[in-house]
Amino acid sequence: MAPFGSICSLQNGRAFKPEEWSDFGTPIVRIQNLNDETKSFNYCAFEVEKRFHVNSGDLLFSWSGTPGTSFGAFFWSRGKAFLNQHIFRVDVDGRVADKNYLRYAINSKLDQIMDQAHGGVGLKHITKGKLEAVEIPLPPLPEQKRIAAILDKVDAIRRKRQQAIQLADDFLRVVFLDMFGDPVTNPKGWPTAKLGELCGVGSSKRVFVDEFKDSGVPFYRGTEVGMLGEEQEIQAELFISKDHYDDLVSHSGAPEVGDLLLPSICHDGRIWKVNHREQFYFKDGRVLWVKVNQGLIDSDYLRSYLQRVFLANYSAIASGTTFAELKIVNLKALNVLSPPLMLQKKFSELVKAVSGSGKLRSTADMAGEDLFSALAQKAFSGQL
Repeated sequence: MAPFGSICSLQNGRAFKPEEWSDFGTPIVRIQNLNDETKSFNYCAFEVEKRFHVNSGDLLFSWSGTPGTSFGAFFWSRGKAFLNQHIFRVDVDGRVADKNYLRYAINSKLDQIMDQAHGGVGLKHITKGKLEAVEIPLPPLPEQKRIAAILDKVDAIRRKRQQAIQLADDFLRVVFLDMFGDPVTNPKGWPTAKLGELCGVGSSKRVFVDEFKDSGVPFYRGTEVGMLGEEQEIQAELFISKDHYDDLVSHSGAPEVGDLLLPSICHDGRIWKVNHREQFYFKDGRVLWVKVNQGLIDSDYLRSYLQRVFLANYSAIASGTTFAELKIVNLKALNVLSPPLMLQKKFSELVKAVSGSGKLRSTADMAGEDLFSALAQKAFSGQL
């Protein structure tokens, strides 16, 4: 084992000011440009110190942002650019470490890194000192290269599966626009209704730590709710008694197939449709619940509609002084296009056909993730 900082040096990016941004010049690498190549660049029209330069092949580490999406090591592959703050350039000592191996090794420690990060809900930071102190396995250089080559092959399979899923999602976006038009501008002139008039909108009742049991009805936290929405098979870690569950649902109802669950910070359009038929309950506060009235609106249509509206116009819908957060009152007041229900159901049939029943698709994606995770675990414990 070796401390991360003993085999590389970390160079933080430059704190560019908004007035220094330009429409031309050298791209400025921000966190959003690392985890989504479709995101646009800000540019800088003047030269900056060489220590802030990055080029194709450089290893970068995002040390600030949203847990689960922003943190981690990435290779840069789009030519000369300038490094923005909140990203380290990882300059590796090639005599002792293979750069590709190092990326896999440090990413295998992201849970540990997140445990040491500080910050509020939805935004965390890891200090340079804490990141440098994280210990990673460091076998001889030839062994590092062998491990990295194996993980590269598995990662390529995983990426191809993800690309196939992305193509299906892109197809459904095009179909949605063709059938219903832009949900923001409503060029087809569909009638509208408030979401609160079409569906129940709320959240779960609060469950306290001392009310959890060793068995009973599964209770899921926010991230686990998202896995349920993708029909993944997950093992519950928390439970509440059946009597407690019955009491909760007598006041707020129970999540049912077709309901929508979404995080209160939903700028990226993460909305989960409940496909889980067994009884369960979920964490209050940060997860909002749309109880869909299937006689008035179709779940698949509504999910796609809300995703597009949030991605296009989130800041106008959400509220808050520190960060934009969806509230129940925001959702209830949201205008929703209401095309004929028969047309909505035709779209839903397409969603199910493209998704291959949903479960097959998520199972294939899980298989790739599980294989990669299993091999990575073996690799970094000396078993591969």
